[in-house]
Amino acid sequence: MSRILPACLLAVALSCGASVSANAADTQVVHLVLFKWKPNTTTDQEKEAGAKLLELKGKIPGVISISFGHQNSPEAATKGHGFDAGLTVVFANAAARDAYLPNADHQAVVSALLKPIIADLAVMDYDLP
Repeated sequence: MSRILPACLLAVALSCGASVSANAADTQVVHLVLFKWKPNTTTDQEKEAGAKLLELKGKIPGVISISFGHQNSPEAATKGHGFDAGLTVVFANAAARDAYLPNADHQAVVSALLKPIIADLAVMDYDLP
């Protein structure tokens, strides 16, 4: 009996999790972007780009949250791969993320403030459980 109850609870938990993640329209998506700036990029340029990215939350439907910040990890020298800043955007679902990417307000920030200072970037998106 003592082994049956934990097994049943595990089965119920797993089946609940499977039903929640099965509906992609309800699954939030995290969008991560790591930025490597060109050598002549100033702190003011980074701050302005970050501020404009943060403003996108109020302009683009489906954006749950946005955060932006400068690299400050103690592991940056050995594991940071030279990235200077990061952006995290949480979307209501994949459709919201897909609408954000070509959105005119997003593309205006990319063109005017990011493209002139980006040396490289990395992007990763994943679903929240």
